[in-house]
Amino acid sequence: MKPRLCLFTDSIEPSGVGEHMLSLAEELRAEYDIFFLGWSSTPLYHRASQRGFQVHELSIDWHVNKDLLQRLRPHIMHVHAGATWEGHGGVWAARNAGVGVVLRTEHLPYLITEKWQQDQYTGFLDLVDTVICVSDGVRRSFAEAGIPAHKLRVVLNGVQAQAATDAPDLFSRQLRAELDVPVESKLVLTVGRLTEQKGYGHLLQAACQVAARVPDAHFLLAGEGPLQAGLEATAEACGAAQNVHFLGSRPDVKDLMRACDLFVLPSLFEGLPLVVLEAMSAGRAVVATNVCGTNEAVVDRSTGLLVPPGDPRALSEAIIYALTNESLSRQWGEAGRERVLCHFAVRQMSNAVASIYRSHVAPGATAAHSHESHGVTSQAHSYQIQGQTGALNG
Repeated sequence: MKPRLCLFTDSIEPSGVGEHMLSLAEELRAEYDIFFLGWSSTPLYHRASQRGFQVHELSIDWHVNKDLLQRLRPHIMHVHAGATWEGHGGVWAARNAGVGVVLRTEHLPYLITEKWQQDQYTGFLDLVDTVICVSDGVRRSFAEAGIPAHKLRVVLNGVQAQAATDAPDLFSRQLRAELDVPVESKLVLTVGRLTEQKGYGHLLQAACQVAARVPDAHFLLAGEGPLQAGLEATAEACGAAQNVHFLGSRPDVKDLMRACDLFVLPSLFEGLPLVVLEAMSAGRAVVATNVCGTNEAVVDRSTGLLVPPGDPRALSEAIIYALTNESLSRQWGEAGRERVLCHFAVRQMSNAVASIYRSHVAPGATAAHSHESHGVTSQAHSYQIQGQTGALNG
């Protein structure tokens, strides 16, 4: 009988986290009996179901979730946290349901500044066997916060390699026609939720400077989020509205990446962004901020350019340099694709995670295994309220 694995997140917007979980499930489905536990309102819930995985709806009552886990009897509960304060309720429910192995993946660096939240995290960490960090930068941030080194493991994010081909001419022409821009226009793409974390305000300031020197440069923002109206107003106010295009949520992101001339990610912080790996896999040079995780994927002046976060002038200069040095940008794109194949393949990621699973679950182990709750019941109840109102989307 295959070990039973629960992939859990209580993130209300598990975008990159959700992609990671789906990739992991696809790679491990032959070895594990996998089910998902999460909010039914999220795309992750529906996409997992469409791919043939069993899905269960998360309840706001953690005792209901505990009872569900007691019935389903997973050997492993793998909690995925989009931010440091997420996931505690899932840890509590798993341990009180008798799940023998509880793992936690941190998709962002340690972000907690409130003392009570720091204490809460430390308390719940006592119930976790291993904390998986998606980059070495994430691991360092947790180690610097005092998390014991023996708890921390690094498994780099991974993506499926794209075919080594340029965008089909037809799609490229259709995209420029859709945008109503000349066929020779330079397209600068970014993908992500329109939130403060992603630094898009700085990107729009940079876009104004770029447009003045490279008039045929057009910026494509693929994604939705609470800042869209403000960002549209910013583009209008700085005179770059004609060069900035808000695409909304797109199902054809991989095609967009192949059709663009440059990929940009101006984030203020990251863990190890999948969109950067996907852009590199598509053979595109990347201009990004020198932040945790991103700087482990992008090699400055080898696969793209890294600039300080929150610096529109440096960002604009890097974009202009990449757009006006086409041959060099193509070389960076090719080098980036090779780097993903060597270091950030999804198969490498899934094999490393499976190795951690096997280190905790002996062959023939039973799912029921009692574990002390360490008196965290009240903490879990307070967490589910905080988690609903304070979730940060990575």
